[in-house]
Amino acid sequence: MEPPVAENLHVQAASRTSPGRRYWPTVREAFVASLPVLMGYVTMGIAFGVLIVTQVPGFHAGWTFLMSLFTVSGSMQFASVEMLRNAPQYSLLSTAILAVLINIRYTVYGLPFLRVWRNYPWWLRWGLILGLTDETYAIICASPRHGKLQRCFVSCVVFFDIAYWCVGTVTGTLLGNHLPFSTEGIEFAMLALFVVILVDLCRKRENWRPAIVGGAVTTVVIAIAMAFFPGTANKTLLIAMAIIIGILLRHAPSRSKS
Repeated sequence: MEPPVAENLHVQAASRTSPGRRYWPTVREAFVASLPVLMGYVTMGIAFGVLIVTQVPGFHAGWTFLMSLFTVSGSMQFASVEMLRNAPQYSLLSTAILAVLINIRYTVYGLPFLRVWRNYPWWLRWGLILGLTDETYAIICASPRHGKLQRCFVSCVVFFDIAYWCVGTVTGTLLGNHLPFSTEGIEFAMLALFVVILVDLCRKRENWRPAIVGGAVTTVVIAIAMAFFPGTANKTLLIAMAIIIGILLRHAPSRSKS
């Protein structure tokens, strides 16, 4: 057994360890945990970059980088391609409402972190809120860390995921105008992603009502718009989402108080 003096020396040496060496293993673990996101974000980011530079005249890599950095929402950015291509048909109000409806799930994501993140510096708290995505949320929730190590892990995961998305979208934008083949149909990549997510959720959940209601309502709304209002068929997403949310809230299962 070591004498008390030697034990105190070990404690003092550990306390003098530089912050970089202390947090470096956590940074490495955050990078490893984010590697699956790297594959998905870069791939989808390239698809978005190619799509927006070929569909929206005058769009360049600088705009793509700023959009990806401050939006950090693949679903909203893919939806924005149609909105930017037909900008005169979308008012500022309808754009804002559509953005809220598409990204409203992030409100639920942030609730579990209110108690923890309130102790973080304000600039870090706002940065984490901005960078919270589906995949980032899943990685953070699976982390067993606490205190400063958790703060380091969360910050690194958010930083890595945003960097992956920005690299993918900017790369796609730079390559979009120089591809030797037609990019027609690349917008189907986002639809395919949502279909895969939907199928995966349906396999894990017994309640398929949201998926059935969403598909049925969207199909009916689009069919009515194409039959009676052909010029407004591309504006039906906002109406369909409002109806879907209303139906799901109306028929949500009630919880009896014990």
